[in-house]
Amino acid sequence: MDRLSPVALALLVGLAPACDGGEAKPAPSRSRFEAVEAAAPAEVDLAAFCEVMPEPEAAPVFAWPALREGAAPPPGAKKRWVNVWATWCKPCIEELPRLTQWRDELQARVPYELVFLSADAEVPEVETFAKAHPEVAGTLQLQDAEGLVPWTQGLGLPGTPMLPVHLFVDERDRVRCIRTAGIGEDDRAAIEQLMVSM
Repeated sequence: MDRLSPVALALLVGLAPACDGGEAKPAPSRSRFEAVEAAAPAEVDLAAFCEVMPEPEAAPVFAWPALREGAAPPPGAKKRWVNVWATWCKPCIEELPRLTQWRDELQARVPYELVFLSADAEVPEVETFAKAHPEVAGTLQLQDAEGLVPWTQGLGLPGTPMLPVHLFVDERDRVRCIRTAGIGEDDRAAIEQLMVSM
């Protein structure tokens, strides 16, 4: 028996520490679910995300603009994300499904209301658009598109806003952040942090 089978050789090698007089050290037991320390999510610079971000006590009180007849804005006392959009605004249309998806995903962690407000001049255009884009069903609509600029200026946004406009309102009806232009996938962390911190 000058040659040992590979299995026998492996057994001898495995037993060697116990045979040399030393204590065999058992392998540390491992759980199926190893505890892994997760890195804390990076803080987002909300002042860079928001074009207007007043201090909480200095934040303007949110007020709805003049709306089309029959529109009933939701009551306050709840965090709100008001998205001002238009049927002719390409970035607005691109982000609509994303905004509703985020709202649905974040509800358990941070309940808030997502309210769409159309800046379109014509009612039929909005109604036709809403049939193809159910996420904006029930959208509010400005009574007069010309009222957009004075309304946003009254809330603290200087100049003429570029659509879409995003207004983040806290539970005390204070406008805590205003941002213009489209929101992309890489803005989700900022949205979550903003909603939690308001």
